[in-house]
Amino acid sequence: MENFKNRYKAIIFDMDGTIVDTERVWQNITLEVLRYYNVQESEETLLRFAVGLAGVCTDNAVHAIKETFNVEHSHEDIKQYKLACAERHLSVQLPFITGFESFHNILQKHQIPSSIATNARPENLKKIDSIVGLSSFFGNNMFCIADVGYKAKPDPALFLHAAEKLGASPDQCIVFEDSMPGFQAAKAAGMKCIAIKNTANTHLLDQVHAAIESYHDAEEILKKI
Repeated sequence: MENFKNRYKAIIFDMDGTIVDTERVWQNITLEVLRYYNVQESEETLLRFAVGLAGVCTDNAVHAIKETFNVEHSHEDIKQYKLACAERHLSVQLPFITGFESFHNILQKHQIPSSIATNARPENLKKIDSIVGLSSFFGNNMFCIADVGYKAKPDPALFLHAAEKLGASPDQCIVFEDSMPGFQAAKAAGMKCIAIKNTANTHLLDQVHAAIESYHDAEEILKKI
C-alpha cells in the first residue's frame, strides 16, 4: 500500500451495492411501488426496469416510473410512497459486500483517508448507518446528495465534494462504484474508478479502470491501477 500512497491520497466509496448489499432491497422497493400504482406489465419487464435503476437517485427514479409507465399520480405522491417503502425495507439487517470490513481495516492501518459519497437521501444514509455502523468506518466523512444541493450522480459534484473534504485533488482519488451513474460521475470528476461486479453491471465494465468480484481482490488491484 505504500506505493499506492505515493500516487493516490484518498479512496471514495459509493454506498448502495458498493459497501452494503442493498441493491436487491432497492429492486424490491421499486417493484412494490410499481404494483401499488397498478402498473400492468409482466414481472420480467418490471424486474428489468427495477434492475436498471441501480444507482439512480430517488427523484430521477420517480421520473422514470412516471415516464416509462405513464403513471398519472403526481411526482410527489410517488416519491413519498417510495420513501415510505424504503423506511420499511431498510429496517432490517444488511450485509456488507464481501471483504469490505477487512479491506477498510487495511486502509486505516496505512492511514489512507476514505469517505462515502452516495446518491442516497440523508434519511436513508442515517438509517443504513444505524443498522451497519458506517460511521465506525468513516466518522463524519459520509456525504450524500443533500451535501451538494441534491445534484445526483452522474453529476460529479458528490465525488468532488468528498475529495475536497478529504484534502485530495480529483486525480489523487480512487472511486469504488457499482452502477453506471457512479461510473460516469467518477469519469466526469477526473477520478479512476474500480467497479464492484454484479449481475446488473457486467456489460458496463468497459466504463471503468478495473473491476473486482469482492474486496478480497481490492488491495491487489490497487497495486496495478
